[in-house]
Amino acid sequence: MKLLKQYSLLLALLAVFIPAMSQAADIVVNAEARIFKPAIVYIKLGDTVKFNNMTSHNAVTYVAPEGSKGFGTKGELPGGSFSATPDKEGIYGYACEPHIGFGMVGVVVVGSVTQEMKDAAKKTAMETLEGPFKRIIGMINKIEVK
Repeated sequence: MKLLKQYSLLLALLAVFIPAMSQAADIVVNAEARIFKPAIVYIKLGDTVKFNNMTSHNAVTYVAPEGSKGFGTKGELPGGSFSATPDKEGIYGYACEPHIGFGMVGVVVVGSVTQEMKDAAKKTAMETLEGPFKRIIGMINKIEVK
């Protein structure tokens, strides 16, 4: 009987914790003086990226999967922090507009990214970005394809 109670308790605990472990995660990116830390984050679809210390920074998507919403608003500083939940798998290249001259760019990689996806994001960036925003290409080059 004691063993049955232990198994019941174990099953109850698993019922509580397994769903919590499979839920979406919150990933934190800190805006520092002239960099995002970490500059590249790998997340699953449904995860949220929280950008901290955004009083004099923003994070605006300049490269995104076709048909996705992207995040951030051009020309606006969100202040404090803001969160973004990318809506499609793929590569989201973003920049801090006030500090793009210093190379303040980052990438959010959502889901499994193939070499073809990486090449397509790089091609899009090369064709559409101008001036210092092309620095996003260097960050795309650093993405690890698994």
